[in-house]
Amino acid sequence: MINSKLLSQANFLIKQKEFQAAEKIYLELLAKNPNDDIVQAFLGRLYIRMRKYKGAERILEKAYNKRKTAPTVAALAFCKYQMKKYDDSIILYEELFRFDPDGVKIYDKIIQAFRELQMFNFSHAYAQKFYAKHPDKESALVRLTQSYIDIGDIKKAEEWCAKTIQTFPKSGAAWIIAGNLQEFSYCNEELAQDCYQTAIDFHAPSAYYHLAVSYQKTGQFKEAEENYKKMIEVMPQEEYAKAGLGSLYLTQKKMKEGYELFAYRDKSPEAQTLKNQWSGEVCPEETILLYCDQGYGDHIQFIRYLPFLVDKFKTVKILTRENCLELFKRSFPKEKYPNTEFYNTLSDIKEYDKYVMASDLPYYLNIDFDSIPLSEGYLKVNPEKKKYFQNKYFQTDKLKVGLCWRAGGIGMRSAINRTINIEYFKQFFELEKVQFYSFQLDDIFNGCEKYPTMINLQDELKTFDDTASAMSNVDLFISADTSCVHVAGGVGIKTFLLIPYCSDWRWFENTQKTEWYSSVELFKQQDRQDWFIETNKILEKLKEMVK
Repeated sequence: MINSKLLSQANFLIKQKEFQAAEKIYLELLAKNPNDDIVQAFLGRLYIRMRKYKGAERILEKAYNKRKTAPTVAALAFCKYQMKKYDDSIILYEELFRFDPDGVKIYDKIIQAFRELQMFNFSHAYAQKFYAKHPDKESALVRLTQSYIDIGDIKKAEEWCAKTIQTFPKSGAAWIIAGNLQEFSYCNEELAQDCYQTAIDFHAPSAYYHLAVSYQKTGQFKEAEENYKKMIEVMPQEEYAKAGLGSLYLTQKKMKEGYELFAYRDKSPEAQTLKNQWSGEVCPEETILLYCDQGYGDHIQFIRYLPFLVDKFKTVKILTRENCLELFKRSFPKEKYPNTEFYNTLSDIKEYDKYVMASDLPYYLNIDFDSIPLSEGYLKVNPEKKKYFQNKYFQTDKLKVGLCWRAGGIGMRSAINRTINIEYFKQFFELEKVQFYSFQLDDIFNGCEKYPTMINLQDELKTFDDTASAMSNVDLFISADTSCVHVAGGVGIKTFLLIPYCSDWRWFENTQKTEWYSSVELFKQQDRQDWFIETNKILEKLKEMVK
């Protein structure tokens, strides 16, 4: 029998925010009744309040398996969502419809979970259901409007945004979307900033973040910093604002301030399980896990710091993705670095003493951005693969030029900034003495179909070892800001990199050269709305090269 007096006491302690005292009561109750699902549910919800999501998940699953009450299902769904287990959270939120068929918050969470998974057609379908069920709800209109942006139907998004603002003129969320439309569709940062300021006036604090990003994109760093700080002040739990401020500092080469905040960047659920972060000290008797984080480009860019880490530890275990393994192993061979071990699955790494994120290595190794090592190149290609590609595709006297126009696996802002319509390269293909090669994966613009004289290598590029080997046969590589640029720079291939007006922090405020790669020349966008100036400059350089 449950001790209701103790449960009431624990509830009182929670209201007083004395969480540890309440936890002690629940644990004592469970010691006497270990299978009591009511106490388990209470304890799980307490752990959520304490942000101990792993413990909450474990105890709530026990309660859920015994009895599926609405509070338990809701708590477990929320817990899964916070742990970024979005697939599981969607299933649980859908289960909540049994208890609340019209649940507004349920629709909202499912839609957002699908967005986090970048399953935009599913989030759009649920947004349509949400609006059909609740046409009078502001959140339903906002979600439907946002979903049209997500699926790329800008005309519909504009129509629904106008309808939402007409119906709910003080909707901060709708004004944020209006700002997004100005920013993403028309590159009109000034109007976007007006919309974000209106959203702030209507008490939408997350608009501070959007306003900060817009100011950062237009080089108004002081205003950007002020708005990041306002966002952090009013919504301290939203760590992406801290990471945004960190990226602003890094753009300005403020390494210490930047990395201290950049540590709040979004991390995978797997990365969040790592324990005992390294802080830069020498540990000759210990093993460190070097966790290659973020996207493929980051893996390739920051692996250059491995030689500066190996002499600080007895063993260095490097975790990267399978697509990078072969290239990294050859570039940093066991013969030269005997204390290194490469992995592509965390579960295969049984033991380690400390860990460090690869992207953080410059900070913890105390190597500043004016002393970036190995800028001349550090990746070694496979000579046999290089010869294979040479014999099959590169037997020509023409200038051999590789091309890539779109980055993949990125958010809305980055996708727009790091994508260049293939039509901007139209005049390139008219050059008779140049042979172009497509290194583009997921060619959603059908560039190879539009310009069939370009040789499509997509089917041959299974790993970055393949990419590096093929690329080593070109005379020049031209690209948007993609992972392939880091391959090209890491191999030392002459590269023309088109970076957007609002470039990623790693390119700093540079417009022509980059400290990361001596073989890479920058062409920074001057007009936020198009790439004509930059592609015309490259076209002239190509003409000079084939004279």
